[in-house]
Amino acid sequence: MRLIFAIEGIDQSGKGMQTKMLVEKLRKQGHKVELISFPDYFTIIGKEIKAFLEGDRNYSSQVRHMLLSLNRWERKDLIDEWLKEGKTVIFDRYSGSNYAYGLTQGLQLDWLLNLEKGLPEPSITILLDLSPEISLNRKMSGRDIHERDQELLKGVRKEYLKLAKRWSWIIVDASSDPDTVHDRIWSKLDNFIQKSHH
Repeated sequence: MRLIFAIEGIDQSGKGMQTKMLVEKLRKQGHKVELISFPDYFTIIGKEIKAFLEGDRNYSSQVRHMLLSLNRWERKDLIDEWLKEGKTVIFDRYSGSNYAYGLTQGLQLDWLLNLEKGLPEPSITILLDLSPEISLNRKMSGRDIHERDQELLKGVRKEYLKLAKRWSWIIVDASSDPDTVHDRIWSKLDNFIQKSHH
């Protein structure tokens, strides 16, 4: 079974928690699963990304989005390897976030799509939809430059919803408690997983 699930959403929409819960659920059912989060701060490019998110580097939005994409390319061999081994791969953020954040910052979708062309494509993308107000209430301090910008998050949410419509992503209301959100995600995926086994 060669499945890729990408979980997208604005900051504090619960991506980290939901991807972990999904991994546990799938492993319990006997699937081999790998989880990877982007940005992946452990790589050379990842460290650069961390620096600009913390405000220590000043890059144009083009350079920022090229670095974010490059970070995924750094991990492509590893992801391909997992898929070859028949593993299910789950992404906590993937190309979708580059599109949503890039569009909000005035970049062209064609240009952003070109950066990602050739990377493994998700079988399903799930958008955890959350209002920026709830996002802010969930985490008041220690936020990076993106997380602190309410207007940016509003724009990103809008772009995410447009992309979800355009590419038939699954939209899940992420404003409830983690278990409820997990059940909502699972109800959408369970069917898909069953089908792909037959």
